[in-house]
Formats: sequence, structure tokens, C-alpha cells
Amino acid sequence: MPLPKILFYTHGLVDGGAERLWACLATAFRQRGYDVVFVVDFAATENRSNLDPAIPLHTLGKGHFQATRRLARILSDERPDVTLSAVGGSNTKILAAIALSGVETRPIISYHGYEEWKSGLLSLATYLALPMLSAASARTVAVSDGLRDALLTTWRANKQKTVAMHNPVFFPETTRVPTASELRGREEIILAVGRFVSQKDYPTMIRAFARLKRPNARLVILGKGPGQREVARQVANLGLADRVSMPGYLSDPWSAYETAKCFVLSSRSEPFGNVVVEALAHGLPVVATACSGPLEILQHGRYGKIVPVGDDLHLADAMNATLNDTGDPEKRRKRADEFSFRIRVPTYEALVEAVLAEARAAPAVGSVAQRS
Repeated sequence: MPLPKILFYTHGLVDGGAERLWACLATAFRQRGYDVVFVVDFAATENRSNLDPAIPLHTLGKGHFQATRRLARILSDERPDVTLSAVGGSNTKILAAIALSGVETRPIISYHGYEEWKSGLLSLATYLALPMLSAASARTVAVSDGLRDALLTTWRANKQKTVAMHNPVFFPETTRVPTASELRGREEIILAVGRFVSQKDYPTMIRAFARLKRPNARLVILGKGPGQREVARQVANLGLADRVSMPGYLSDPWSAYETAKCFVLSSRSEPFGNVVVEALAHGLPVVATACSGPLEILQHGRYGKIVPVGDDLHLADAMNATLNDTGDPEKRRKRADEFSFRIRVPTYEALVEAVLAEARAAPAVGSVAQRS
């Protein structure tokens, strides 16, 4: 019996954790023998290399209404058994397209951020309409327990259909984890990875770095985004230009992890934190702010240091202590393995199997309008 056909949909393969996840997850399903189709609103290259080139990629183009109609035609042509959507207004558009097409499919919508609703009117509508959207979907996925709680209490998602599923995080499983002595001997390179947006709170990280009394320490921030110019000005004003580098977004950031001595995350809002898992996978000690995602990954301090959000003094103290004692890399790698694709992708497969099993007992979303 052939495996189900799955359509993945997101706004674009841009430089974000959710977009990277969707490309890697689609590739993982393809590698497991599923028939996979991928749809985006617009072309982007940052995470294109993470999508298996054998997967058909459809680009809808500009205009939400026109794109939704094009998406409906793709659904009619491809007739997927399950759809998986993520980021921004993608959840609203996939459900509208299913209704337009009349295709019998099982939609799984997903939410990846606390502040995603601020990114545009359609994104806001996707959160405000969550009671209806989650009721119309087979499942609503939140990427952490904390985000699930927010979807239920703040946005009134359907409790029975809303589940928390930690992200599967891709990292090379062949990565060599340094010994404790090798890690201690590395240059004092502090690594941060993430877009230059307000949620990442890089100004607090820069202030914390400026407090360090370690002239040989360097800070490397991988990413790009609208806030990069402001952060660069702050770096220059604090006289740190020769010790802080911002080389941009890397689709394969592994070499940066392999040379860093510790990893720092200063976010004021972080629903999960793929980069925290990537750092643990490379054996790096992690300093993170007390957001729900890092708290869950680091088990409230068991696998890394947790500091208050927005507190550059405590962040600097934790960075200094971590550089002094980098701890046990193997322990951190074992924690990261719990989020590997080998472990986590089967949970998505089980979700797909569960919603298809339910379809045998209830009509699929697209068939409701046809039969009424």
C-alpha cells in the first residue's frame, strides 16, 4: 500500500527556523517514501538547499486572493491526503483553498511564534480566527508546551485538536563532539544565530558582551534582518567593531558551531529555539534567556544556564561563567539527540497516520461543502 501524499505549504524558503524546519521535514518525508509536494507564496533561496530537489516546488505569486485560488487549483491537481502549513497567513490560506477546491484532505496547521501575529494583517487574522481555524483542521500544532498554552488561553484554540510537538532539528549526526579538554582549549568565540528582529533582543546581548572583561573574547552573530543596521551602530558606539562580526545568514552553519566555545541566545520571545538544539548537538554550553522554548529544551537549567529576559548584567555573568567552565559536551549532545530527525520525524508520521485514521470515521474538510 503506497504511503500518503503530503502537501507542505509556507510563505517562502527564507532565513527562518520554521522555514528551515519545513524544508527539512518535507525532505525527511520524501526520504521515507512519501509522495511530497511543496508550495510557497514567493521564491527565496536561503533554505532552498534544504529541500530535496526531487520534490515538486510550486510558487503561487503575489496577492493573497490570487494565491489562494492558485493553491486551490494545485490541491485539485495534486489531491494530497494531508496538508501541513506553517508561518504567517499560510494556515488561513490553506483552509480557504481546501474549501474552494472541494478536495478531501486532512489539514494540519501549525503555529511557530508568540508574536507572529504582528507580521501583517493576514497573520493577525490567522491568530484571531484560531477558534474557527483549529476547529476546521484535523490538528493544530504548537512547537512547545508554552506556545500551546498561549494558543489555548490567549487565542482560544480548540483544546481537543491542539497538540504540542517539539521540532525535529536537523544537524549532521556525524558531527564530532569535542572532548571537554578540546572545548576548554578553543578560542573564546561566543556564537549567536538568528534573524535581526526585535524578538531576538540583540541589543541586550551586545550590552552584555561589552561588560565582559575578556579582551580576547569575540562575538559572532549569524543571521540577517531589518534590525542588523541598528545593532551594527550599537556595536560601533560601544567600540566593539573589531570584536563583533555579523557575517550574515548561513544555510549550513555547522563550521561556526565547530569553532565556537559557547552559544548565547538573548531572545525576549522564543517558542522553541532550533539553534539551541544545534548548539547542544555540537557539544556547546548554552546561555539562554527564560523563554518557554529554551526552558523546555534546557530543562530549566539542567543542560544550560538560564537568565532573566532583558537583563544584560546577568547575561554577562552567565557568559563569563560559561567561558570559565565549559562543562561536559557529551551530556549536551545526548540531550540534542532527543530532538534529532531520527527521533522526532516519527512523531510527525504518527500524527499523519492518526488524522488519516480519523478520516475513515469522519468526512474530510474539503468534502463538507460538497455534501451539504
